[in-house]
Amino acid sequence: MPTDYACQAAAEQAAHGIAPIRALLVPAQRSGPPQQEEVSVVIRSFMGPQQTSRSSARREEGPPPVEPVGAPVGAAVLLSFLDGLRADLSGALVDWYSAIPTQLPQTLGVPGADSSGPPARIPNGWQSLADLQSNAQDVLTVLAGRPRGGQQVGPAELSWRLALLEDLFSGALRRMGIPDDTATDSAAELVGATGSLFGLNRPTPRSAPAPQQAY
Repeated sequence: MPTDYACQAAAEQAAHGIAPIRALLVPAQRSGPPQQEEVSVVIRSFMGPQQTSRSSARREEGPPPVEPVGAPVGAAVLLSFLDGLRADLSGALVDWYSAIPTQLPQTLGVPGADSSGPPARIPNGWQSLADLQSNAQDVLTVLAGRPRGGQQVGPAELSWRLALLEDLFSGALRRMGIPDDTATDSAAELVGATGSLFGLNRPTPRSAPAPQQAY
């Protein structure tokens, strides 16, 4: 069974990985109108009012601020990844993939998220960490009970199953309108956190780039 420390570290890593996604899905909460940067009279007269307003507009059109996400949210996201492993082992991976656009916004607390589908993993304080530990043990039990060719499922097969989840989750994020780079980085970090629950330092094997031919 994963230790308390391993679950805590994995949840914090997952929270870090999902934070950019939440920043894109949840509107930034502003306590008041944005403060304008003070510009001296000399610079303002030199730039002109149009240039000054354009600079302010560019600052407002930048990427949304990434606010910290708590470990319970990270644990809830990891629980959904463990659900994905179970779905893969039971032949229900399509159902897991199709539910991501509906369930993930609920997990992240997106206002007005659709809750008509299957119930999502909702952060529940530190209970989410306890659930993470027990669910990871359940997945290990299922994996250990699946002999393949006379041998039990080893780290290599688990790594490839996690790699499949990474690709599916990244694709689901892109279908939700998340930029490609953000979706790829987030999925990789979340799968890395999931793999750490099982003692995998690098759970997603990546293909080596094809060697370039000399001309």
